Amino acid sequence: MGTGEHDGSGTTDHSVPPDDPTPPADAFEVLGHEIRLATIEALAEERRESWIPRGLRFSELRDAVGVRDTGQFNYHLDQLRGSFVSKFGDEYVLTNAGFELAGALRAGTFDQTAGRTERRGELDRTCPVCDEPLEAVYEYGYLRVVCPDHDRILTTTLPPAAVHDRDMSTVVDLANARVRDQVQRVRAGGCPHCWGETTVTAPAEPSEAYLRAIADEAGDCEDAADDEHDPDEDAVLAECSCEECGMRFWLPVSVCVAHDPAVVAYYHEHGVEMDGDYLDMEHATGSNGTVVAEDPVRLEVDVVVEDAAEALVLTLDANTEIVDYRREPPADRRT
Repeated sequence: MGTGEHDGSGTTDHSVPPDDPTPPADAFEVLGHEIRLATIEALAEERRESWIPRGLRFSELRDAVGVRDTGQFNYHLDQLRGSFVSKFGDEYVLTNAGFELAGALRAGTFDQTAGRTERRGELDRTCPVCDEPLEAVYEYGYLRVVCPDHDRILTTTLPPAAVHDRDMSTVVDLANARVRDQVQRVRAGGCPHCWGETTVTAPAEPSEAYLRAIADEAGDCEDAADDEHDPDEDAVLAECSCEECGMRFWLPVSVCVAHDPAVVAYYHEHGVEMDGDYLDMEHATGSNGTVVAEDPVRLEVDVVVEDAAEALVLTLDANTEIVDYRREPPADRRT
């Protein structure tokens, strides 16, 4: 029987539970052998063919890995069972955790052997606030789009595979897509780090650790402890917090609603196609947002395109959900 054929005893389009769930510390301990990593990759190739949990029989898997000694291979395969591999009928199948691990290995997420990977380049686009040329910088797994006057415009993590053999403009496009996915996920209640339950509340004050990190990155280490968020000068922020892993981060409330249908439609009316690109959104990168009421909380975000006859004004609640919007002349907008 070929590897793509099934006689009913193997996997179909079903999820594959682990044989005996293994504690995380024990699970990662078993990965320190090249035969086991090669086994995970061989089973990942089988899943990549169809995306559903398909596997290989023992002899097929051993041939794919290239191990002649049956006893030796069986030992290493047994070590993987529980978290990364399950036996389903006559087949050994990669679990979802194993599949994600294989993708991270392929992407180079865990590969630190090359040391610092750095790429930088000026982009063929300008800051939406001041029109200065933007530069993209990638190092140590982080991509930053930087304005000489406004510091960071966009920051996110990317694995080395996202940068390899791509020009920096394409890398920035991928970063935009990643950030959009993260924002939409957290506003839907899922942590972009662990998928745990998240809450979004605004207005919010960033933590001292966050302000210190920003000051340190900007080269203001001596003043980091005294750096404060000024709601009258800085963007109104929303705090995103995960109850599961404790992750906390802050977003301008204008970013939280950047892809609302009303915003997308407004930009489209004025000849600007969003395409998931935060760098084209002046309202999402400036110091936007106004607290107009405290009980209940009401925030306003202004969206305007240069020379437009009307601005779009969004009213948000404490969870950054839009409760109302209106059009009005730009001259009447709050600043």
